[in-house]
Amino acid sequence: MFIVNLGENLKRLRKLNHLTQEEIAERLDVTKQAVYKWENNTCYPDIENLIKVSQLYNVKLDDLLNNEVKEAEKAEFFF
Repeated sequence: MFIVNLGENLKRLRKLNHLTQEEIAERLDVTKQAVYKWENNTCYPDIENLIKVSQLYNVKLDDLLNNEVKEAEKAEFFF
């Protein structure tokens, strides 16, 4: 189920790349609270932010939503 995996994937990718929620929020132009809520499945990013996140971490949107992101995946930041 993507709803569970999405938050876990967001948190895993952020930690793999040694970033804080605040740094992600700044890169995506959202609040730190929004990033926290996404990672804890309290609410979910809109499609525009999902696309930004997939680009930020250089992962396919489908993988971000439907699969467990592998630990080997390390971002090459686009912004």
